Amino acid sequence: MPSLPSPSPAAPPGVAAVLRLLESRDLPAAARLAAASASSTPLPLATVLLHRPLPPRLGYCLHARAARSGLLADRYLANALLAFYVRLPGHLPHALRAFDDLPRRDVVAHSSVLAAFLRAGFPRRALLHLRTMAAGGRAGDDGVAPSAHALSAAAKACAVLRDLHAGACVHGTIVVRGYGDDGVVLSALVDMYGHADAPADARRVFEEMRAPDGICYTSLISAFVRNDWFEEALRWFRAMVATKGVWPDGCTFGSMMAALGNLKRARQGREAHAQVVTHGLCGNVIVESSTLDMYAKCGMMVDARKVFDRMKIRNAVSWCALLGGYCQSGEHEMVLSLFRQMDMEDDDWYSLGTLLRSCAGLSAVKLGKEIHCRFMRMRGCRDVIVESALVDLYAKCGVVEYAHRVFERSSVRNMITWNAMICGFAQNGHGEQAISLFNKMVRDGVKPDYISFIGVLFACSHTGLVEEGRNYFNSMTRDYSIAPGIEHHNCMVDLLSRVELLEEAEDLVNKSPFRDDSSLWAAILGACATHTNPDVAVRVAKKMMELEPRYHLSYVLLENVYRTIGRWEDAVEVRKLMKSRKVKKEPGTSWIDGNRSKLYMCKAKEGASQLVAFGEMSADEEVQFI
Repeated sequence: MPSLPSPSPAAPPGVAAVLRLLESRDLPAAARLAAASASSTPLPLATVLLHRPLPPRLGYCLHARAARSGLLADRYLANALLAFYVRLPGHLPHALRAFDDLPRRDVVAHSSVLAAFLRAGFPRRALLHLRTMAAGGRAGDDGVAPSAHALSAAAKACAVLRDLHAGACVHGTIVVRGYGDDGVVLSALVDMYGHADAPADARRVFEEMRAPDGICYTSLISAFVRNDWFEEALRWFRAMVATKGVWPDGCTFGSMMAALGNLKRARQGREAHAQVVTHGLCGNVIVESSTLDMYAKCGMMVDARKVFDRMKIRNAVSWCALLGGYCQSGEHEMVLSLFRQMDMEDDDWYSLGTLLRSCAGLSAVKLGKEIHCRFMRMRGCRDVIVESALVDLYAKCGVVEYAHRVFERSSVRNMITWNAMICGFAQNGHGEQAISLFNKMVRDGVKPDYISFIGVLFACSHTGLVEEGRNYFNSMTRDYSIAPGIEHHNCMVDLLSRVELLEEAEDLVNKSPFRDDSSLWAAILGACATHTNPDVAVRVAKKMMELEPRYHLSYVLLENVYRTIGRWEDAVEVRKLMKSRKVKKEPGTSWIDGNRSKLYMCKAKEGASQLVAFGEMSADEEVQFI
């Protein structure tokens, strides 16, 4: 706590005595003295009310004493009461009542209320209060020119609202009022433009600063990272380090680690980690969590775990970063094991979403249902992250009815929720429902993305809707400026191949940028075996053998085509060619639920009928922590 200023010789005796008691940290004695002298002067009461920290009950008592003494009309005491209630969380109504009781509302009082609205989670009311402040709030009040503090709070309110138009208006007010050179105000503007998805405007404001400090640099770098301008964030970090007298802090390194993680720059991430150690920031939970997340995104889970194990303080962010890293790397069993170790008071929506994604990866629908029950018990809260993960889990486990029920009851639907349900319908044989849901999404004004088109094209493929598939495929580029990827071409090739349009499928692959990808040709070759088209089969098989001479599927499928049409000698020649090139087919593996407590992983030996269990995993522990 900062020390109070020494009482000046001109200070009233009561105030001087109160200040001495506050300096000696005898708060009860200071409050008693202030209350005793309230009949003669309100200044001691105001002095105690401005002290930090002040217990709420003591502040209430002083407020009551001031009311009994008829001192609420005093300007200094009224402002002190306002400052006291503004500091207390959950006391916005008391602060507004104190503001209304002010005999005269100055810029300090207005700024305090504006900050109180923002702290209480009412950014729109904060902006409305700024307008009231300038215009005059009641009869007899003149407008008050907003201070730098008030304008900074207004910029923060626009950042919370992500309202670019309102932010631009605040920016104009800042320039008109002559605060264009105030570093604190401009830093808030940079942060506002970053939150409003306008990183170019954030950079423009920064470049107009005469001498930006470390806070301004950090605000700019954070704005770039928030808008996925990761390369630009790295460039300005280097500029920051090269600037004399400007040093990166924990927030700066946190943003830097996020940029490096998203760019998968493992080597630069290690260098940044070394700088973190050099700057003595190893105990900073923000920096350590960001470093952990960087290693996880780079696929370096061993390094991520080392950072995690060395952390003295672990919060929900650090736990979720580690869980997310293991989930992303496919180590779902580790996710379940770690989740048991988490303090049950700290698990949040993101950790539950990660756990549900791991359940989906393991097809552990029973465990997923138990997590769903826990989610329902947590005060009945609704969250789009968990609801999207639940839709994805049930859809991937084939329980489409549950997935659709969660989807219909979801409070908010984001793109992940829509895509999970569309793909869930498509992959579980409900193609018409997938197409209907896709069309409903478009009608509701939600713009489909890359994944959405995979789902709807997959649905068209498995329902044989050729014309609809062509229309959706062409609309990607025409209507949404989305370049079709390998997955979309695979769906179209599969669709055309299923209805025996093999030449059209072959032509589509030849014209695509993925003509050298063997998976597209394999889809056509597999259809040739079904529909007995030897001419296309030979061309496609030769193309596949050119691309990947040791890929067993091209030989096997061509042999199957020859056998189907009775060309046994050609089939034998293909088998001989396969042996001469030493091409072998890798045996498949499968999970088999042998009993209620064991999961066996089986692998084919030499023959298809010979299976051997070469690994087992206990399933008991997976459901015990719920």
